[in-house]
Amino acid sequence: MNNMTETTAFGEAFLRDWYRKIDGKAPFSELARLTVGEGLVVDFPNNPLDMAGFERWYAAQCRDFCGEHCIHSIKVTEEADAIVIFSEITWRAKNKAGEAIELTPNVTLRLDRANRAVFYYGCVDRSTK
Repeated sequence: MNNMTETTAFGEAFLRDWYRKIDGKAPFSELARLTVGEGLVVDFPNNPLDMAGFERWYAAQCRDFCGEHCIHSIKVTEEADAIVIFSEITWRAKNKAGEAIELTPNVTLRLDRANRAVFYYGCVDRSTK
C-alpha cells in the first residue's frame, strides 16, 4: 500500500470514528483526545468556537438532541503540514420536544500530520437543491 492509500484509509476511518463518538454521545474527553487541545479552531456557520466553546457545544448537543450523521462522501488529501478530510454529510436529529431537524453541511477536518490530531473543524451549509 502506498502512503496516500494509507493516508486515505486513515482519514476515512478517523472521520467515521469522529462521528461515531458524537452520535454515540461519548464522553467529551474521547473527542478531545483526537484534537490538538487548546489550539483547536471550530468554524461553525455564525458560531466560531475555541476548545472550551466546543466542549460547551458538545454538552448541549448531547443534552438537547438525539441524532445521527450520514456520511455521503469523503475526500482525503495531504498538504505539507496537514491531512485534510473533506466530507458531505447529513445530520438528522430530534430535539427534546421530538421535532425533526436536518442539516446538510460540508465538513472539513484538518489534522496535524505529525500527531494526526484535529486542529480545525469547519462546517459550511450545503444546498440540497
